[in-house]
Amino acid sequence: MEISKKLTSPRRRLLCSAAVLASLGLAACGPVTSTGKAAGSAPGATASAAPAGSSPSVASSATTAPASPSAPAASGSASPSASKATSGQPTASATSASPSGSSSASAGSSGGTGSSGSGAPCVTSAAKGSCGPYNDASISQTAGTSTTVGQDVWNPISGWAQTLYATSPGNWYTTASMPKGNTAVVSFPNVGTTYPETPLGNFSSIYSSFTENMHANSATSAWAAFDIWLNKWGNEVMIQHDFANNGACPAKATAQFGGSDGVPAQTWQLCQYGSELIWKLAGGSEQSGRVDVLAMLQWLQGHGYLPASSTLTDISYGWEICSTGGTPETFNLSRYTVTAPAK
Repeated sequence: MEISKKLTSPRRRLLCSAAVLASLGLAACGPVTSTGKAAGSAPGATASAAPAGSSPSVASSATTAPASPSAPAASGSASPSASKATSGQPTASATSASPSGSSSASAGSSGGTGSSGSGAPCVTSAAKGSCGPYNDASISQTAGTSTTVGQDVWNPISGWAQTLYATSPGNWYTTASMPKGNTAVVSFPNVGTTYPETPLGNFSSIYSSFTENMHANSATSAWAAFDIWLNKWGNEVMIQHDFANNGACPAKATAQFGGSDGVPAQTWQLCQYGSELIWKLAGGSEQSGRVDVLAMLQWLQGHGYLPASSTLTDISYGWEICSTGGTPETFNLSRYTVTAPAK
């Protein structure tokens, strides 16, 4: 969800460019402190080491943005405070000025039902603009929690522009223009659902399916990812699978997940920056797929990276965007489901 995540002090900035990081003596895609020093190293969980592999870029010609969906309306203000994306978290607020973006929606309800949505379109250009809440049958929810789609421009640097168009949690896109050569994450437009701190052991499975396209150009620096929070926003796990100039990361371990229930058997590399854990798809990018979220979280529990009694706080999905080369680029999500049945 778009409400910003809690950041530790000094404020972390995710660098995107391998070249810039190399000049600092750091690996790509890791957070650094405001002084430029690497964030804290991983705690001593032991797992078989794996060689780091670079994540190939996605380089395809930008295409015309899809027509603005006829979607459920949304609120144009949004999250309480700004910083990297998901719902419900306190954070340090960003102070950079945003463009004269505004949010607008046709008259009507601020939410929608069903995977296709209904009602008035939701369009917002505000840094914290939000669409929803939605009650979507394709996303498992617990105890009446709801789902929103948000801009989450949590690091609004000079020259940013981004507009969100949402029909439903599984049918929305954002058109972003971020300065060429920028090396810090500016935004995380995303769909997110909060959960009432349900213990992971209470789920029989958690699967998620997606189809997305960044329409990356050669200067794009961005990646598609799940951003999962646990233990009352105390632990963060990302699952990254589609990369454009994301760079390599020092892999702490490798593991294979899938092979049943429609999830392909795939190898993933585990990276860690401070307390943030990142699963990165090994060997290439994927724009459409299905992942076994619970298995990936349980692996982390079993290897000491997450507390054994961990609870689920939030699952969000979108793109971390650093640069679009200074030209408008459309990031679209055309399919998104989460199934998380209880035991």
